Amino acid sequence: LQYDTFDIGFITTDEFGNADILEATYPAVAKRLHGDWIQDPAIPVVTGFLGKGWKSGAVTTLGRGGSDLTATTIGKALGLREIQVWKDVDGVLTCDPNIYPHAKTVPYLTFEEATELAYFGAQVLHPQSMRPAREGDIPVRVKNSYNPKAPGTLISITRQRDMDKIVLTSIVLKSNVTMLDIVSTRMLGQYGFLARVFAIFEDLCISVDCVATSEVSVSVSLDPSKIWSRELIQQELDHVVEELEKIAIVRLLQQRAIISLIGNVEQSSLILE
Repeated sequence: LQYDTFDIGFITTDEFGNADILEATYPAVAKRLHGDWIQDPAIPVVTGFLGKGWKSGAVTTLGRGGSDLTATTIGKALGLREIQVWKDVDGVLTCDPNIYPHAKTVPYLTFEEATELAYFGAQVLHPQSMRPAREGDIPVRVKNSYNPKAPGTLISITRQRDMDKIVLTSIVLKSNVTMLDIVSTRMLGQYGFLARVFAIFEDLCISVDCVATSEVSVSVSLDPSKIWSRELIQQELDHVVEELEKIAIVRLLQQRAIISLIGNVEQSSLILE
């Protein structure tokens, strides 16, 4: 049976290109697919990354990772035992195989580790696509379309026993990072300064990835896009610098990179020894 997602109940916000799936989607999808299964127990084949805006009724798209998000949404709606997403690699790897060709497959990950990997450079899964599975406590298995016999990577809420003693899971590189160093002696012993800084980012709808603070400064890296579909333009960067310079000294750093070590948070102190 072939379906378009909006025909089986995918209800979204009206933001075309980056729509959010609304909670009403889950019971609607369950009712439609369970009902059709009773009448005709065939395998449903569903298009990805589409929905309908709840106000306009117009077709919307879910943005980056929309196909995987479609799969995890259906999985949560139906209460499946496992969700599989098929890629062109043998699962989540210990590092980028384009940089180090001998990268190995990570057999198990928690959703938190997978999300950190996705945010800081790994491109196998988009962070948003895992949210329904995490909320529904449904494991996600990443498999390789070109090597179906490979076991892949299983992502779940809790750490698997086999991974308890492993401290470092993966190393990821995120390039083309934009950073801002914000320095002000007003921070020293004062409250409310950071709130003013982040209010500026909120007003301009710019997402912040990493934050590091000292007594008189805060450094932030910016998400490479305000929305997942396009990069920040220079005018927007100039505008945020202009606003921040009203309260601090600001230095804009572009074309930087972040190297992240992803692992067991409970044993993270061992990495620093």
